[in-house]
Amino acid sequence: MTNLRGARVSYLSCTRLCRLFLTRVNSRLCCPSRSISASCRRPGATFQSTMEAARLRRHEQRGKYDVDSIEAVFADIVFSHVSYVDDGLPQCLPMIALFRRVGENQDPVIYLHGHPSARLMEIVRANESEQASSDGEEANGKPNSRIRVCITATKVDGLVLSSAPNGHTFNYRSAVIHGACSLEKDRDIKRDVMKGVTNHIVEGRWEDVNPVASFQVALVCVIRVDILKGGVKFRAGVPGIQPRDITKDGPDNEVPPWTGVVPLREQLDEPVPSGLTDNAKVPEGLLRFIETRNKAQRQHAHAVAK
Repeated sequence: MTNLRGARVSYLSCTRLCRLFLTRVNSRLCCPSRSISASCRRPGATFQSTMEAARLRRHEQRGKYDVDSIEAVFADIVFSHVSYVDDGLPQCLPMIALFRRVGENQDPVIYLHGHPSARLMEIVRANESEQASSDGEEANGKPNSRIRVCITATKVDGLVLSSAPNGHTFNYRSAVIHGACSLEKDRDIKRDVMKGVTNHIVEGRWEDVNPVASFQVALVCVIRVDILKGGVKFRAGVPGIQPRDITKDGPDNEVPPWTGVVPLREQLDEPVPSGLTDNAKVPEGLLRFIETRNKAQRQHAHAVAK
């Protein structure tokens, strides 16, 4: 079985990461934007792209281009958006994007899964068949011939309320990757991806449910997305006060407007039973997951609001 290491990053780790972002911004210690290959912390975990297309044009200090930062955003997002072109028309689908590191070099990839009849799966399968029939080679090893996708993941952490309309914004974390698709045919990898997706929804859920049926592993379609370009943009902290020229714009309000941040967080509520499994109790692990996640989400939203 191919060795895959899950990319699940704890919510507390994400909190520490964004606190580090905020500290660097406030202290003006953000390093200049670099390519992932130049800034990756783990040996061998590099991209072949120089990241030029993913660089920020404004607020460069808000950009991060290392693999760990991208991984952290995808780990904390319930679902992502996958964009591709189908017959000349742009398409965008909400999907679970499973970030993984594969092989001896721990190369970062994203796995997508779905029914074989899903349009994206059909397009990737048809493209590989066309490439194989045209030159006798699989398309997997040739990124330029593969279907390209853009995958985004965004988390809003707060409403940032400034002194003027144009200063209103959000505290957020947003990751964007560009990649090349190929069908994953290895059954062990497909099973591992199914496990990763299940545990992405609820940590440890794979162990709490019945084993997956063999025909389901054969039925599911898994797409491997080799990441060619990527980056993270984030904002944290308080709003700026917008300058005004009272000679042109008129006087300020007599009562100064309130400014600040309204923390925003996702919260999981109490589980609601389906009534389909008699005598089944809510697993202790699920209750711990809900409590831990809710606490971490609240702490993070408040931490980046300051």
